Amino acid sequence: MTVNRWKTFSKSQQLLMIGSEIMRAKVWQNKNEQNFAAALERGRKLVELSFDDVQWKDSKPMLVGLQQELKNFAAKTRTDDIGILYRAL
Repeated sequence: MTVNRWKTFSKSQQLLMIGSEIMRAKVWQNKNEQNFAAALERGRKLVELSFDDVQWKDSKPMLVGLQQELKNFAAKTRTDDIGILYRAL
């Protein structure tokens, strides 16, 4: 996904796509580490694209927090149910 393509989606569509990756990660959590890590990485990349989108200018702290939590799950410093991130969206 390119930044220009990402910017064509509404903020709610972007949240849904980020949420979809988090739910994919939830499916693979504790089942397949490679698929879990891949979903986390895709979600992280989508969050990074959001930093460059003006729709998120007032929500950057939320993006920073979400990005940090995705990193925590990827680093295994957080091992609880990743579904909590989806519910927080």
